Amino acid sequence: MRSLPGGVPDYIGQYRIQALLGSGGMADVFLAFLDGPAGFVKPVAIKRMKPNLAKSQEFVDLFLTEARTASLLSHPNVCQLNELGASDKGGYYMVMEYLVGIPLTKVLAMQMKNTQSIPIGMLIGLAVQACEGIHYAHTLCDPSGNSYNIVHRDLSPPNVYMTVNGMAKILDFGISKSTQSVVQTATGQIRGKFTYMSPEQLRGQDLDPRSDVFSLAIMVFELLTGTRLFKRRSKLETFEAVTIADIPKAKDLNPAISDAISDAVEIGLARDRNHRFSSARAFGTALTEAASSVGGAWPAPSIAEFGENIFSAEYQANRLRAQPSRSRAMSVQAVAITDDSGDLTIAEENFTHTDDDTRIQLRKQDEI
Repeated sequence: MRSLPGGVPDYIGQYRIQALLGSGGMADVFLAFLDGPAGFVKPVAIKRMKPNLAKSQEFVDLFLTEARTASLLSHPNVCQLNELGASDKGGYYMVMEYLVGIPLTKVLAMQMKNTQSIPIGMLIGLAVQACEGIHYAHTLCDPSGNSYNIVHRDLSPPNVYMTVNGMAKILDFGISKSTQSVVQTATGQIRGKFTYMSPEQLRGQDLDPRSDVFSLAIMVFELLTGTRLFKRRSKLETFEAVTIADIPKAKDLNPAISDAISDAVEIGLARDRNHRFSSARAFGTALTEAASSVGGAWPAPSIAEFGENIFSAEYQANRLRAQPSRSRAMSVQAVAITDDSGDLTIAEENFTHTDDDTRIQLRKQDEI
């Protein structure tokens, strides 16, 4: 297969590749086009397993689990999977809708600069949509009425997009747990971004949808206050921040937040999951009711209009990138999702825990 500059292939399956959008530990994401008759051209995003991992059954199973889970989901607040394919080199790829917008890392970065820059009603509007998207996944059942028991396990700002249409879109079910899983995480192995994990996930306990509620509450807290909640200098310190350190009230960090909003976030952050909201929808409902103090949670059209004003450069770059007439040779530069806040670093973290002494294990990893 011929490749464009930078090792980007001309085609993956029937899809013409335009650019490498990003690269992670397990897969690369490309912007591509599906060409059809009479000038039909449709932009898509292709997530392809890294070729060097195609011979690893563990990674293949993880990738296929993500595809099987994503194939079940059809909701306005979840990124749509269109197809699973196999490349001529034996690796798998997923074809997804191309999202024109920004990840919430960009929104959080702006809030960290100035907590008054984005209206609270807009932030809550996005949060409520994300709650609806993940609630849909949590409650999805097969035709016989049996729950798929989906838990995302990696809800974090990079995995929630704000589109130009003002929609929140959840993506990347790569480490989700469901009845579709064909691989089990090894004992003591925790995958994900542990600054956004629930206490029970950090401890390696069995998870239910309330774990994702905790992760959502972390994101809402950070977006409202412009402050990273559990990020610390080391894994051990982060573990202790999530599990035992005092959690501040959102209103103490941003006086513009009402008591009702702050209380809703506090319930979402309850360490005992029995004291949390029972579902993501319940969390979203509480946020909606609390938002009456700031004029209500913004609907998608209002979010879209405001987003065009403050993120116009990012939106325009995404639109231009998706124009098929652009030279592919000029589009192969990887587009990294970065921030310019100085301390907003959100990367995938894998670590192990031991039931006997988690802190000792994490301290050893910090010293490596």
